[in-house]
Amino acid sequence: MNGLKQHVIKTGAVGEHVPRRGNRITRALAILFMGAIGWRITGGLPDLHKFIIVGAPHTSNWDFVLVIATATALGVRISWMGKHSLFRGPMGAVFRWMGGIPIDRRAKQGIVGENVRAFQQMENLILCITPEGTRQRVHEWRSGFYQIAMQANIPVLLAAFDYGHKVVDLGPVIQPSGNYEADLARIKAHYAPIRARFPQQTWHQ
Repeated sequence: MNGLKQHVIKTGAVGEHVPRRGNRITRALAILFMGAIGWRITGGLPDLHKFIIVGAPHTSNWDFVLVIATATALGVRISWMGKHSLFRGPMGAVFRWMGGIPIDRRAKQGIVGENVRAFQQMENLILCITPEGTRQRVHEWRSGFYQIAMQANIPVLLAAFDYGHKVVDLGPVIQPSGNYEADLARIKAHYAPIRARFPQQTWHQ
């Protein structure tokens, strides 16, 4: 598993290649919100146009709130994929504003193919994926994030929701080697000490 630590920069200093969103006011409001709930951001982002963020462990809807708050505090545009039916009607515009990208699960190339195509077609894309695929306890992660990273040839940022220390930790950044089992073991080892909101629902409990 090759590290890309040379790309990681300090929190609060976002590189020129990272897709941006918001302004000084929205960033300040998000920072105030994070402070009000007692959370902070550590680590950093790679100065790249495109990469995947793996957000784990995912056991609560609060994880989504933390993703949006962190992205807004840093002034970064983070995207997420959702079922295309969610984007119909007035809420569709809201979800798109929040970074949502509709995915048709019936597409011939499948969900992985749809995501790879998005990376190929878009000039800038930071895609956040929760590898568990659900807030409930699972014994195995879904491999979609890894397949997308391999096929699109992009790195993966490991982001942790650490409820034990009330920290959203960004990093390290890894480049998948092609050996899924070996890379996954190292990735899970990184997350093993992290305390989820509901620890009993994590894969390693």
